[in-house]
Amino acid sequence: MLSIIAPPDCGLVTKQMSRKKTEKFQITIGLACNADCSKKFNLLYIGKLKKPRCFKKQTPEQHSFYYHNKKKAWMTALHFKE
Repeated sequence: MLSIIAPPDCGLVTKQMSRKKTEKFQITIGLACNADCSKKFNLLYIGKLKKPRCFKKQTPEQHSFYYHNKKKAWMTALHFKE
């Protein structure tokens, strides 16, 4: 199970809080198989961090999926070749 911790977007105060830019995060998940589903590939997960907290001390391969990190978490042609 993957879980991502998002920063809070509001507080429990009655006064106006100073506006600061909220942190945005993005993930890309890729699912792939051939036309007759005889060959299924592992889940491809692309995020921004090198080692997200959701993995704890395990590697993504132990969870049976592939993980790559990129600055914008976009899927490029390089991922299709793999």
